[in-house]
Amino acid sequence: MSAPSVSSPQESPHHADRMRCGTLVYTKAGLFALFGWLLWGDFCFHLMQTITPSIMPLVLRSEGAPNLLISLTISTIPALLNFVMNPIISTYSDRFRSKGGRRIPFLRWATPFVTISLILIGFSQNIGRMLHGVLVHWFPDLPASVMVLGTISILMTSFVFFDLFIGTVFWYLFNDVVPTAFMGRFLGFFRVVGSLAGSLFSFFLFQYAESHTSILFTSVAILYGVAFMFMTWKVKEGEYPPPDPVERTGPIAWIRLFFSQCLSHKIYRLIFLWSAVGAFGGSIGMFGIFMSQSIGLTLDQIGKVGGSAGFVGMFLMYPMGALVDRFHPLRVMLVGKICYCVTTSIGLVFLVWDFTPQTALLIFAGSVALAIPIGAATTAAGLPMVMQLFPKDHFGQFNAANAMAGCVGGIVGGLAAGAFLDFLKGFYPDGSLFYYRFIPVWQLFFMLIALGAMLLVLREWKRLGGDASYTPPETFKRKDV
Repeated sequence: MSAPSVSSPQESPHHADRMRCGTLVYTKAGLFALFGWLLWGDFCFHLMQTITPSIMPLVLRSEGAPNLLISLTISTIPALLNFVMNPIISTYSDRFRSKGGRRIPFLRWATPFVTISLILIGFSQNIGRMLHGVLVHWFPDLPASVMVLGTISILMTSFVFFDLFIGTVFWYLFNDVVPTAFMGRFLGFFRVVGSLAGSLFSFFLFQYAESHTSILFTSVAILYGVAFMFMTWKVKEGEYPPPDPVERTGPIAWIRLFFSQCLSHKIYRLIFLWSAVGAFGGSIGMFGIFMSQSIGLTLDQIGKVGGSAGFVGMFLMYPMGALVDRFHPLRVMLVGKICYCVTTSIGLVFLVWDFTPQTALLIFAGSVALAIPIGAATTAAGLPMVMQLFPKDHFGQFNAANAMAGCVGGIVGGLAAGAFLDFLKGFYPDGSLFYYRFIPVWQLFFMLIALGAMLLVLREWKRLGGDASYTPPETFKRKDV
């Protein structure tokens, strides 16, 4: 059990400080148990997060959903909910106090609802057809596909709503229970475990995405639900000082204070711009599976290539963490994004030539192989970058603002991407999937714009002291929201 343990008298003060996180003091066994439970929870969390965006585009398309509806269900509605809920959950969690802590109660409350929603999504097609069978007596002109698509959309929205409490607060828990001296190592293992979950799913399970949808969703949901409830029972938070009093009251005052603080400095505004543009361009990625099918690949081949890449990338996560510590996460992220522009441009070749399925598979696998170390580097740099750039005392609040910026990009980008593909589809009325090959054009265009925003972040970071003396600017009044 990872409850804090008092260090023994023989331990030096320096050793005790290294094993401390706030009021929590761990023994070696306690720290080992903490890592074990958090990483097991992380494995199941990533498995749960992987299954929905991987399978649901295929399910929606099999029911005749247009690209715009797919983007609404998979990208826009989740981003809109995230935009509204993330700052509320984040700031309330920062200020929340209970016997169970300020993070774990949110995880414990939401987990059963996430589990149930995920199981229902797996049976959404059956539920939709059953409801159609009931309603068709009163609405004889109601198409079955409309009822099925409506059911899927409602259940997906329910899942996203409850999952926001998990996806938002889980990351903040690490900062509250993991000692700073071991944070780098923990995040290295954290990324390895997340990659392992995605790789196992892609390599062994993705090929059954269309044939065993209900079984996959039910199995993953039960595994996640049981694992996460055990994790919230075993991991303990320490004690926190009471939150600072808020002089202003009322929702309008809170919103004004939130945004005035988060937008208080140029470097924060530039980070938010980078997140928004990156999310706008990346929102088309949900259709990537269809581009792969358009060049002749099967689900089994796509899953095997993705799974193999994940396994290789998993072993690169820890050394990439050392690289981030050596060169600063902002620099590593910048170089990674430049390299992503290069690998993304490889996909443009499919607009010019039609290759045999075997050759297409080799090109696809080659581009994925080139992207493996790039993905490992940017993943390793992501969380440490915002941890170093945002104020620590208000990390949840600033992280929420950054998520909101990404949500704005995702909301608009998801709609625009779906409309863009539906527009191109009009030029291929024979049912061809060729128009999905324009996805890299979209991605590369917005990657270059986001890269420009990141270069501005780097310049501002250097102006504020860079490696030598950068401290997150706190020019706002110190009042918690």
